[in-house]
Amino acid sequence: MNEVLKTMLERSSIRAYTEEKLTNEELESLKAAALSAPTAMNRQDQRFIFVTDDEKLKLFDESVLREIVESGNLDFAERIRSRGGSTTYHAPLIVIIVSKPAHFSRVDAGIAVENIALCAKSLGLDSVILGMPEGMFRGAHAEELMREFRFPDGFEFSIAIGVGHRAMDKAPHETDPKHIITV
Repeated sequence: MNEVLKTMLERSSIRAYTEEKLTNEELESLKAAALSAPTAMNRQDQRFIFVTDDEKLKLFDESVLREIVESGNLDFAERIRSRGGSTTYHAPLIVIIVSKPAHFSRVDAGIAVENIALCAKSLGLDSVILGMPEGMFRGAHAEELMREFRFPDGFEFSIAIGVGHRAMDKAPHETDPKHIITV
């Protein structure tokens, strides 16, 4: 089987990570994967914020939960707390993808996050794609958090991904060939 397809089929969203840090070689490979993602009209209007500092990871995690609480979604906040309270599942790396607002910026970010996820899997790492952090970068504390995480001026949150060494097993999702429409 083709190695890329094999990697795609083996990947699943992992929601528990060990404390083991990523190596410099792993980080450099993930950065190369992010930068290799194509963008519409080759604009390259996205930046990749690699967060590995323990205090920043904690701030990120706490800020996501705080925004969920402040938005009034208390049932969802309680669900997160009942699962251990971490919205990042203690991943030792969070990559925040930020983009200049443009017609295809979300599509470009989706391509980049998939590149990172597949690269992680090919390195023996695992990942979880994170959409929940969007609220923290749009809520009451957004400006402060954007400064804290070094968003370039004029850039906004697109998507994030947690990467690390899995601390749980999870089978990849089942595929359904009926979802393919041939014309």
